[in-house]
Amino acid sequence: MVDSLVTRVINVDFIYFDLLFLSLWIGFLIRKKYWKPIIWGVLGWFVYLFTDFYIWYIVMGSRTYDGPIDSTLFFLWFCFSPGFAQFSYVALMFEKRKWRDIWLWTLMFYLGWTFVSVVSQLIPINDTLITVTRDMNANKQRLSFGLMTLANVIIAFVLYFLKKIRLEDIVYLFIVGTLVEFCLEFTLTVSGIRILYGGWSFELMVINTLIEFNMGIILMYIIWSFTFNFKKKPIFKKIISWRDFRHIKTDFNLVNSMLIAKTNSDDLKDFYKNRYSKEALEFDLEYLKAKAQTPKTEHPSE
Repeated sequence: MVDSLVTRVINVDFIYFDLLFLSLWIGFLIRKKYWKPIIWGVLGWFVYLFTDFYIWYIVMGSRTYDGPIDSTLFFLWFCFSPGFAQFSYVALMFEKRKWRDIWLWTLMFYLGWTFVSVVSQLIPINDTLITVTRDMNANKQRLSFGLMTLANVIIAFVLYFLKKIRLEDIVYLFIVGTLVEFCLEFTLTVSGIRILYGGWSFELMVINTLIEFNMGIILMYIIWSFTFNFKKKPIFKKIISWRDFRHIKTDFNLVNSMLIAKTNSDDLKDFYKNRYSKEALEFDLEYLKAKAQTPKTEHPSE
């Protein structure tokens, strides 16, 4: 049975080390001139302030706080830490640069927060305790989060069936959402913060990891595609429309992947020969090539 109360007890010096990590994180973003992730991170901070501080703490009272720091000042940091770090990390993953960059930023993300959690336990600069608790049963928050995650899954597959997104993109997005929340749960666990003070359980860790961030990952992706990334490099590449469906003889996602990746089409044709004829694959590949080269005002089937 998962406890309805999720508690985090930290030392004041946890905040000091976290601010150090955030300063380095922002510094690297500025040095690389990754302005979009920085903007996205600031937006994430405001989202957390509205949800965590205003809705849960002030309006609903499901979030409680006990510590020596003024509550408003504390929540400015408490919301900035996950809000900026998580949202800017997600933006980096949305931009999908080289795999080397993806792994480096992910490693930095995990090592940074692990450093904060572990070192704050080992170095006694200021061990005054701060307790933050959230009642997940208040207004059925856990049920609401689960339904929101399910809604994101449904939206993802609607986009897939409308051929706006590939299946591998859906998997990638939910992996990113899972990695974001698992980083927080992992660092709080290995440092002992959850285990010693927070009523930690494996079930709680799994539920939080799979639900907490994935309940909005697809909506974030849609917003990202129509704001920061739509004009220059739209994420949803509209290669075909509903008018083209009658012309596609095989699998759009397969042929589209072949076209985008510029893979040796003969190898893939041989691999899929038991599912589709070679002639059908060649027809679809040529059709999509012609479609991609056709100006937007025209349509190859008209």
